[in-house]
This record gives sequence, structure tokens and C-alpha cells, in this order.
Amino acid sequence: MHNKNINNTLINIIISISLIMMICIGRVSAIAWKKTDDLAFIISGCITILGILFNIYLFSRLKSK
Repeated sequence: MHNKNINNTLINIIISISLIMMICIGRVSAIAWKKTDDLAFIISGCITILGILFNIYLFSRLKSK
């Protein structure tokens, strides 16, 4: 029982950090795109955000088990 509580706490921390990273990456890629007018920054930002969302999904599934 104690081990499950520690796992849930770690998963919550990882999900919170991932959400913060996702917001920061979205802002940085949008700012870089505006400054350079290079579409590659938006594309790489979107791919990174999708990867983070997938990781959040996997950690949420792990938490529900």
C-alpha cells in the first residue's frame, strides 16, 4: 500500500513537470517562429508537444492501474 502511494506521488510530479514543459516549449517555439519566420520551429514545437502529451497519457494509464 505504501509503495502505491509513492508511485502515485511520483507520477503526479512527472505529469506536472511535463505540463510545465509543454507550456514552455509551446511559448518558445511560437516566439522563435515569430522572430525568424521559419516554420520549422512551429513544426518541431508541435511534434514535441505531441510527444509530451503521449507521455502524460502513458503515465496516467500507469497511475490508474
